[in-house]
Amino acid sequence: MNLFLNQITAIVWKDFVTELKTRELFSAMFIFALLVILIFIFSVNLSVVKASEVGPGILWVAFLFSGTIGLNRSFMLEQENGCLMGLMLVPADRTVIYFGKLISNFIFLSIMELFILPLFMIFFNIDILEHLLPLLFVIFLGTLGFCALGTLLSSLASNLKSRDIMLPILLYPLLVPIVIAVVRMTGQILNGEPLSGMMNWIGLTASFDIIYIGVSIMTIDHILEE
Repeated sequence: MNLFLNQITAIVWKDFVTELKTRELFSAMFIFALLVILIFIFSVNLSVVKASEVGPGILWVAFLFSGTIGLNRSFMLEQENGCLMGLMLVPADRTVIYFGKLISNFIFLSIMELFILPLFMIFFNIDILEHLLPLLFVIFLGTLGFCALGTLLSSLASNLKSRDIMLPILLYPLLVPIVIAVVRMTGQILNGEPLSGMMNWIGLTASFDIIYIGVSIMTIDHILEE
């Protein structure tokens, strides 16, 4: 078990060192998310439409679209530099590569989300501080499911010539249940409703998180071998 965790930590640390040197991934994700919010804020008349009604959808569109950029780059860098073959030659379970990339993607996306939330609060004039903990919990569930499925599909799409196009095509339809759930929960939280009234949505999101991780564990070995 300690060896398994050490191998995962090594992959996560490698991704962090690479990102610290280039700063390409985080900056691209953040700028894209910011542009999405700016485009929507100028296209929606907040004097007619309540910010709490349109805000959750816009926030998650920014999260998911920018997160897709990060997922695309996740395995692409390994393919371009020939590092994936090196990782495959390491005497370790293939799930180590999956969980290492999953944790890296989750952390990068979570950091970007923490930077976007204050801007969202300013642009939409929504006070999220009093609902911060429930909102962070929902974001955690949604981000985990997105990264769990996205990491698997990113490893699959990295072997395709049209990987930039194929990842969104494969990813977004499968994410529909989680997206519906987190957008609904985010809207209810911004309207002051407690998490105790959203247990059905929480259960749905957590179930899909577990399903995506379970399917990934069962299929990642075959996908990486391809």
